[in-house]
Amino acid sequence: MGLVWVILLTITGCASSTPSWTKFEGSVVEKSFPVPGEASITETALNNSRMDYVHYSLSGIKESDSVPAEYQQAISEWGWTEQEDQNSGTTHVYKKDKVIVQLTIHDNSFTVLVPKQDRKTVIQGLESSQ
Repeated sequence: MGLVWVILLTITGCASSTPSWTKFEGSVVEKSFPVPGEASITETALNNSRMDYVHYSLSGIKESDSVPAEYQQAISEWGWTEQEDQNSGTTHVYKKDKVIVQLTIHDNSFTVLVPKQDRKTVIQGLESSQ
């Protein structure tokens, strides 16, 4: 019976895991924008005329919590500045040199999007599609 409890506790512990926020790598759509090393790609759209984006799965991240402080710190350390006046809902806009990246947080996932045209249109379209 004790073995059953150990197995159940192990499974429960794994299912409720949260990101460690210790390792980051460059995003598929913008190599200089960090994503947690634990994130898994679930969908990509590259070479679109309006935008490139990648959707990542990441257990433990919550839309209601916005961008976790540890992730925000990594983004800043990688040289990105949040453009707070351009944020919309759960989408946060970052700029580095002339590159714009939109980060949208969802429950257990997030999207990194690099617009190629009118940024406002892309933000509004992303918000309404979720």
